[in-house]
Amino acid sequence: MQGIAAIALLGISALLGAYLGWQYLRRVRSSPALTGFHLIFAAAGLEAMVMLRGELPAQVFAQVAALANAAGLLLVLAVLTGLAIPMIAKGRPRIAGSTALAVHALVGMLGFVLLLIWALRL
Repeated sequence: MQGIAAIALLGISALLGAYLGWQYLRRVRSSPALTGFHLIFAAAGLEAMVMLRGELPAQVFAQVAALANAAGLLLVLAVLTGLAIPMIAKGRPRIAGSTALAVHALVGMLGFVLLLIWALRL
């Protein structure tokens, strides 16, 4: 059940992130509430993933441990880079902000894809 919850929560976060990214590219100021929901869904999805990892029997988890660890690491890095974007973009908002946002989106997408692959292998 946590597998479905993790995928759903992180999927919603990814969709919100895609929408926020689209708004950024269109140079439309995004709503702080949507950004907050994006963060909340990402954190809740990570928590569901950690709970799923803890509930798996050792022999099942051992088969896909590297994939789970890589997905978790990338998703945590996506959260950290997302939180760091305002600090990174302080001096040069468009150049540094765009680069940091691109790194955030790429790392988040890779982590989500690895999560899907991991969930399919369980």
